[in-house]
Amino acid sequence: MVYRAFAILFLCFAVNTSVLASPWVGTVDKQLHYDLQTLQEWGYLDATVITYPVPWKGVANQILALDKDSMSQMPRQAAQRLSYYLNLQKQEKRRTFLELQGSSDDPRLTSFDGISDVKASVKITNEFYWKRLSGQLSINYQSGGEKNFDNSFLAYQFGDWNIRAGSIDQWWGPGQSSSLILSNNTRPIPTVALSRSSAVASQSPWLSWMGPWYFTSQLGQLESDRAVPDTKLLLNRFTFSPFKRFEFGASWTVMWGGEGQPSGFGDFIDVITLKGVCTRNRDTCGDEDLTKQGNHLAGFDIKYSFNIFERPVSVYAQRIGEDAAGTLNITDQASLFGVSTYFGNAKVHIETSDTNVSCGVSGSTVTNCYYENGIYNSGYRFRGRVIGSTFDSDAKQITAGANIRFDGGAIAEIIIRKAELNPDGTRPSPILTGDVTEDLLQLSGFYQRPFGDWLLKAGGSIESRKFVTRDNEVDGLLYLNATYAFD
Repeated sequence: MVYRAFAILFLCFAVNTSVLASPWVGTVDKQLHYDLQTLQEWGYLDATVITYPVPWKGVANQILALDKDSMSQMPRQAAQRLSYYLNLQKQEKRRTFLELQGSSDDPRLTSFDGISDVKASVKITNEFYWKRLSGQLSINYQSGGEKNFDNSFLAYQFGDWNIRAGSIDQWWGPGQSSSLILSNNTRPIPTVALSRSSAVASQSPWLSWMGPWYFTSQLGQLESDRAVPDTKLLLNRFTFSPFKRFEFGASWTVMWGGEGQPSGFGDFIDVITLKGVCTRNRDTCGDEDLTKQGNHLAGFDIKYSFNIFERPVSVYAQRIGEDAAGTLNITDQASLFGVSTYFGNAKVHIETSDTNVSCGVSGSTVTNCYYENGIYNSGYRFRGRVIGSTFDSDAKQITAGANIRFDGGAIAEIIIRKAELNPDGTRPSPILTGDVTEDLLQLSGFYQRPFGDWLLKAGGSIESRKFVTRDNEVDGLLYLNATYAFD
């Protein structure tokens, strides 16, 4: 009934509006976010872009002011693509898209702009904007007969802020292959969000010292079919760029409430003030027995770009921890590190992450805790897939990839991954499908090209999977994706 009510409301606005656009870059074509990163890394864009999606406001003016003729090939192509989409929005035409996808098998590992986690789907998307109100209606029909409104939203802008209700894909952090705290590895979570409507420097003399900055705070609810039904999820993200080509981000998410758990306003205050609760049923509790109300994950990420031989090199890192001993002594901490640069018409990166972390106090060798929780036994997951890392818990991985741009708008991507999944063989994560532990080597990629009003993508992957209790396997997958833009 709730989905039906939202659909009727969306359709009413979609039918009765004449000026239509998305307030964020890349909600239909995620490659536009890579274009923003390219301009920022080359020094042509003064904005913070390590949170997806990035608002058009402020960024649009900088893109229009660029002298594209004086640029090198990669940033010039990025600026041309962004300018093309920006001009489409300025034409004030209704934008409707039909997206078709089919794959030869059920996908397992996802990426920022790779295959989605369903075998077949049909999606109809309509973007609209009317004065201060904007929105997007996406109706999704998926294999197995499931229907949903993922990536639909309504947003209202007031000054430099907007309020949004709905669900959109998000990616928090500078990682190219994964994010430890929030990625689009799972379906987008329905939230109500208060966010800054710009990611460039503020005009306020009180805030301009920060340089470009962005903030979002969101309150959502997870699905009913889990260990604690209807768990609430609070998500917060702040990024700023105190000097050009350097970005710092801080993230904090909390699972709390839900069926059978404290869910009142006072409990919410206890959550956000980090009130300590005793893990044992005692009248008095020592520091070693204290924990926080709810299941918290928090941390930071940084990225810095500089030139070597007249080409940008970016180094970045992310550190996300959960659980604490005593007050703010965070114990379970995972890390992600990466470096990227440009060669010719390609951006290449190498990235590694490790969620196979020790639990509890220093010196512990016990794992099986990251993304897990004693009360919220379904873990930091939504509909069976982790909200953070592509590789879930207890995983070590290294990824190398290249994003290649061609004249005419064609794009190719090649990624090779090597991962050690759940090496201790206990409490396996949901990403494992054949055994309790797995050594994985995967080669994947796609080729995307526009043909008139069509954007066509063909891709696939091949995996070498080594197991402990069964024979090794080599698996392959092919997929096709076609998006049609209606005039």
